[in-house]
Amino acid sequence: MALNPENVKFLFQQIAKSELRTYNSVVSQLFGYLDLEVKDNPVFDKYESEWSKWSEWIEGIEENSYDWSLPKNIDDTKSLIYNVYRCIAQNDQDWLINFSTELFQERNFNDSIYKFNNSFIDYLGKALEDIIEANPEIEAKTAKKTNNDTVFIIHGHDNTLKMEVQLLLNRAAVNSIVLHEQADRGRTIIDKLLDETNKAGYAIALLTPDDILENEAKRARQNVILEIGYFIGLLGKERIRLIVKDGVEVPSDLQGILYEKYEASGSWKIKLLKEMQAVGIYVDMKGVVDQF
Repeated sequence: MALNPENVKFLFQQIAKSELRTYNSVVSQLFGYLDLEVKDNPVFDKYESEWSKWSEWIEGIEENSYDWSLPKNIDDTKSLIYNVYRCIAQNDQDWLINFSTELFQERNFNDSIYKFNNSFIDYLGKALEDIIEANPEIEAKTAKKTNNDTVFIIHGHDNTLKMEVQLLLNRAAVNSIVLHEQADRGRTIIDKLLDETNKAGYAIALLTPDDILENEAKRARQNVILEIGYFIGLLGKERIRLIVKDGVEVPSDLQGILYEKYEASGSWKIKLLKEMQAVGIYVDMKGVVDQF
């Protein structure tokens, strides 16, 4: 077996919504899973080795010997909170009740747990993200996908723009793939997408005015938005670029993704190729310039 980020995410979500009667058991499930599946992970080892650094802080809360405050450094805070939750996993419910009550002075135990989560769980989430990103098999999986130079073209109804991008990549000696041009071989659309994207190391999404809303706003087809989200998770936002035609709204959830405005003059083309070069994809820039 190996560390599965989805399992970590699931257990984290269960902690976030747990009440007193399930809290200890769910926290114990998370740390039991980490202990079983995490191997050769320097971030996990670092968090585990820093217990002694925070034992005085935790014991001080237990003894009500001082008012608590978090470290000023975020990395220290993540380490501290990780070890606080580790303590919960290693102790019983009475320990949790005493600890959270000393912190927040709530008469209702569930209120104490709510305040405890509200104050600390986001730091635990960040610590878990650090562990996942540093895990060897996660890094190997990412490297395998991002070492490929093939570019996946996400498009809607604008075949002219799609062909313009295909021609540009062909002149630049960059392999490209368009989903509907690949043989179905009995596969569903989703299965076909999952299979064919294993070849891709970059994605170009064409946001064209395919759908007109009641308020006259123009938007790209929803399959385009879905596939953009898929590639953000698959390759990271630095390996996806949007080409946006005039008047097409860019969903707010995609505001962190860089895009080029489509212009008939073609000024967006060189910018796009330079972005592909920046992430290590070979681009025959001379071959493109010679064609103009």
